[in-house]
Amino acid sequence: MVAIPEQGKLSDQPLPWLILELYRSGWSGALLLSRARVGKRFLFQEGIPVYAESNLPSESLGIQLMDAGLLDRGDYNRVTAHIERNGCKEGAALLELGLLKPRDLFDALKEQVRIRLVECFGWPAGEYHLDADSQPPEGAQPFRVDVHPLLQEGLETHWSQDRVFQELGPEMERFPVRSERFDKVARRLHMDSATEAMLQAIDGTRTLFKIVQLARTLRALATVWVLDAARGLDYRDAPVVLDEAPQGERDLEIVFEDAATTPRVERQTAATSGRARVLDDRAEGLRTEILDKHEILGDLDHYELLGVAADADIVVIKRAYLAAAKTYHPDALTRMGFDDETREMANQVFAEISKAHAVLSDAGQRRDYDARLQTDSTDIDANLLAQAETLYLKGEVLIKAGNFKGALEFIEPAVDLWPEECAYQSALGWVLHKKTPSEPERAREHLEIASRLDPDDGVNLFRLSIVLKDLGEEAAAAEVRNRAQNVGAG
Repeated sequence: MVAIPEQGKLSDQPLPWLILELYRSGWSGALLLSRARVGKRFLFQEGIPVYAESNLPSESLGIQLMDAGLLDRGDYNRVTAHIERNGCKEGAALLELGLLKPRDLFDALKEQVRIRLVECFGWPAGEYHLDADSQPPEGAQPFRVDVHPLLQEGLETHWSQDRVFQELGPEMERFPVRSERFDKVARRLHMDSATEAMLQAIDGTRTLFKIVQLARTLRALATVWVLDAARGLDYRDAPVVLDEAPQGERDLEIVFEDAATTPRVERQTAATSGRARVLDDRAEGLRTEILDKHEILGDLDHYELLGVAADADIVVIKRAYLAAAKTYHPDALTRMGFDDETREMANQVFAEISKAHAVLSDAGQRRDYDARLQTDSTDIDANLLAQAETLYLKGEVLIKAGNFKGALEFIEPAVDLWPEECAYQSALGWVLHKKTPSEPERAREHLEIASRLDPDDGVNLFRLSIVLKDLGEEAAAAEVRNRAQNVGAG
């Protein structure tokens, strides 16, 4: 029997502790979570979350797959039409239309359990109810989610540093050592460099307070909480005396990055600092393009530099320039692993592309250029645009991972830098709606701005229809949804 009340408030029984208690007791049944108009139902088998339901249209399987980049809007429209025609569920429609293989559908449904549960970690208030009589639907396959990394992700995404500190408070002045359960729990958790370094420091010589000071990322801090709560740590009242560390392990400098909000990049370590990074296929292709273009840079005219026809209109020219600004920005090249020499050549290529754009985007200068006159002026702050694109791309990574709160920290400043970009406004609206707590009115504002910037952006129209539906504006949602479908049909 679970040693907690069958129902209560999440403020009295925080969700991480609730999940952990269900796991420890091997409990089976349904955990129902609710707040305001939102309701979710999670089925547990022997302490493991295996199935999830939600009343939010924005948490449907199809939208989850779109957020992850596994479906496009056209695919989603085919799925919804198939469901209406045949009265089947989303999973069956995805299989019948050949959009997912059975194994991919299994993985997506398992991911759905994780995403829906992690989102609840950010609820500022809510209620829970335990129903031991509930079972999964007949014929349903359980989608087992590993509890310990789920707890770690929920805390990392939604809990503040102060709240974790408060939870760990009673043991702060004691000295943690590794229990028999330490390795079993730790090897299942997500790692970053700060987390690994922090784990190495758990040797009984430091107080828990000193340990959490080493937790330079929210992931590392969440890891301490999970290890403590899962009994992966034992505590002593006095420090352990260790032998002196071997000579080769001294004076090691560690640089930490915030892996919870920064897309993963390859980091140098003492063992790899002298080794050249191997480029992936996309990066290698871009490097070849940079080298080839740099070699003939003096022979290319402005149109060739931008990759447009001599009769291209101003819209085509601007799009080509914006694409180049995103591609050749130093931050983007650094993330892809290019060396200093390649980055310098890329800078030289882009400088010439900027000159070409400056000339061709101005009618008078373009006429002069066509008469073989050239100019070095420019009318756009490419660096500003590229900064915005860098932030946007980082936010996109977090959106695909379901970390909408983290994505907001990148998407919002991208919009501040370049508010005229439809994709940025649309992403900000979607993140505001999907994060916890949701801000549907602000979401609507930015999605409508995006719609004005590009009335034919079907993805944005689709997102706007979902937000309107969640706001209870069924008629407006249906009208926008029809516009989105008409765009796709056209």
